[in-house]
Amino acid sequence: MKEDRQFVTALSRGLEVLRCFTAERVELGTTEIARLTGMPQPTVWRLCYTLSKLGYLVPGKDPERLRAGPGVLALGGASIAQAGIADIAYPHMAEIARRFEASVSLAARDRLQMVIVQRAEASTMLRLNFHVGSPLDIERSAVGCAYLASVSDAEREQILEQVREKMSVGSATKWRQTRAFVLESVEFYQQHGHVLNLRRYHPDVNALGVAVVSRDGRRVLGLNCGGSSSIVTEEKLRGPIATVMKATAVKLSAMMT
Repeated sequence: MKEDRQFVTALSRGLEVLRCFTAERVELGTTEIARLTGMPQPTVWRLCYTLSKLGYLVPGKDPERLRAGPGVLALGGASIAQAGIADIAYPHMAEIARRFEASVSLAARDRLQMVIVQRAEASTMLRLNFHVGSPLDIERSAVGCAYLASVSDAEREQILEQVREKMSVGSATKWRQTRAFVLESVEFYQQHGHVLNLRRYHPDVNALGVAVVSRDGRRVLGLNCGGSSSIVTEEKLRGPIATVMKATAVKLSAMMT
């Protein structure tokens, strides 16, 4: 990026600061932000000061710490509203969740994660700490593998290379297993129109993923259905759930611009 004259480094650094705040990291101090971003402490302090002045960061319960402010929420709301398909998808997702006592999530890619933009849950299902805004690893989740199966070979390989770089030194075996799982999922998707994730992301959860692709092929979202492996069994996933999820993906794809 340093050779790109159009690239605004200061803006990029400010956004990297905002990315540090997640559902799991609600409040952070500048020292923690410096560690997460790899930026010098004085730089982080100035960025946080500026973001606070603009309303993107506000004091936490501990005044020495920060949390995302209304400005970030406004941007997130605008993103979801612009997507449009999230509202359209919800009634379909809620019906699937109710029918199969499961959860159904619609997610969009953000770097190496799939971020949930819409979610419906059956009242009886095993509760997981997932909600709108939660990130899922693209290489481990059903929704992520469905996405990877629906993009070009070149884009998929680029993403997988980034995943490999993300993994810590000495994890060659883990990387080989991860790559094999993704490629097997892609092959399965090409044959069956969906991917399966049987207790891989969570030891008690089975899930199925499909892709929602705009008519021009430029936008790809992931849609998954999952739940307790004792209720959302492999047999159900391969049978009625696969049928209704693929049909729903076709409907939503036709509505997505």
